[in-house]
Amino acid sequence: MSVPSWAPGSPTEAGGPFDYVFLTVKGYDTLDAIEQLQPVLHPGTILGSFQNGIGNEEAIAAALPDQALLAGSLTLPVSLDEPGTIQLHSRRGGVALAPVSPEVNAAPLVRKLRQAGLKARRYTDFRAMKWSKLLFNLLGNAQSAILDLPPSHVFADSELFRYERAAFMEAVTVMRRMRLAVVALPGLPTPALRSAMSLPPLLAQMLLEPQLGGARGGKMPSLWWDLSRGKGKTEATYLNGAVVDAGRRYEVPTPVNSVLWAILEKSTKLPAEWERYRRQPDRLKALLRTAIRL
Repeated sequence: MSVPSWAPGSPTEAGGPFDYVFLTVKGYDTLDAIEQLQPVLHPGTILGSFQNGIGNEEAIAAALPDQALLAGSLTLPVSLDEPGTIQLHSRRGGVALAPVSPEVNAAPLVRKLRQAGLKARRYTDFRAMKWSKLLFNLLGNAQSAILDLPPSHVFADSELFRYERAAFMEAVTVMRRMRLAVVALPGLPTPALRSAMSLPPLLAQMLLEPQLGGARGGKMPSLWWDLSRGKGKTEATYLNGAVVDAGRRYEVPTPVNSVLWAILEKSTKLPAEWERYRRQPDRLKALLRTAIRL
């Protein structure tokens, strides 16, 4: 389903006042975006951070300490065809919402979204909600981007799948140390995925590869798009980097996420570094083997 809408050239062209303003940019554009949004953030307006990764809400709260803030996680498969046109690829999934500011009540927005035909659910802990979404965002992302190979290739390779599982379980361990629950999101059975990933690697692969590989197929992940477009920045800091950062703070080793983040950061700044790994899985495997042994 394709949904066209009016796309104003700037926030001020949109008019207002608004009950809600949703921020959907990537993490590295957050601060620039909220600066542009300030003219339309009136008293009573709730700002919603509908962004992947960890740290966006904290950055917004630090920049706008008096702003009513809501966290959102979109679990619907959508793409932006062009400004003002959003492509909905499946109705599986929905919207997860949680207050960041204590004065924010997410219930009215949940009702509005349900009336619009969307699956919407309210959560009390935005960190548990965002970290649970992160577990899905990690899958088939970093290795696929680094190798310039589709996620289905990564999930089908037994050694690469082991590293997918290891990076996932590092994040789960960090969540446990932070005392954050792994919660189910609309259309995303995160606790069931964690249970499956906790199985021995080969068994986990047998169980999950058909589902994960089939779900992503040949569609390339978000980190690959950042690299391929030569943006000079990626979301890796808010994904694998967030796991590494929290791991340091909570004394949880995160060797696989550390290596993947380091390669992505270097590849972002030096295109020649990406060329070293593109379609070279053996090179990446050798580096990850060494990291796990250290």
